[in-house]
Amino acid sequence: MGDNVTATDRYVRELLSDDERQHLNGYRIREAAERYIVTRALVRSVLSHRLGIPGPVIKVSRTDTGKPVLTAGVHFNVSHSGDLVLLAVSEQRPVGVDVERKRPVVKVRALSQRWLSDRERASLERLRSLGIDESDSFLRIWSLKEAQLKALGVGISGSARAELHRVHVMPLDDLLDPLSGPRDGGGYVGAIAFADPATPG
Repeated sequence: MGDNVTATDRYVRELLSDDERQHLNGYRIREAAERYIVTRALVRSVLSHRLGIPGPVIKVSRTDTGKPVLTAGVHFNVSHSGDLVLLAVSEQRPVGVDVERKRPVVKVRALSQRWLSDRERASLERLRSLGIDESDSFLRIWSLKEAQLKALGVGISGSARAELHRVHVMPLDDLLDPLSGPRDGGGYVGAIAFADPATPG
């Protein structure tokens, strides 16, 4: 194109809201800014298709715990890691999604003791007994936990009080495997969760 307009330039112009364009001014690293643009453009493009209204005018607010929400009756959640962005949309239930690029995790034992429940630690040990690497095992359990908490609109600091029994969660590891590109190394693990419809958020 003669005017050197990039895909991300078009996303900013055609899909992002005024607030999101303003938020871009805070980025000093181009790669981080482009990741933000692509993520927000994906969210607004999909929601625009679902709601039948232009992406830039979709009103997205946040709960007290920081979860993005719509007033239009559609639930969504987004996660990104490495080169992958994952978006989940539901018209029936609050949804949470998490994706983690496979990578070495430092101090798995300490992290597990601090953040995982007894049940989650037992699940981690079951994965280890199957011969799954310690870091991969931790990331699988972590992604399940994150997806559940995000479906409830709860941060990790509130996980001890979270009503996880009201959330249905499933791993997405097999689905994510084919999405790994040459830059992704070991690939990804992830999970999606749906909260009870009566659950706020």
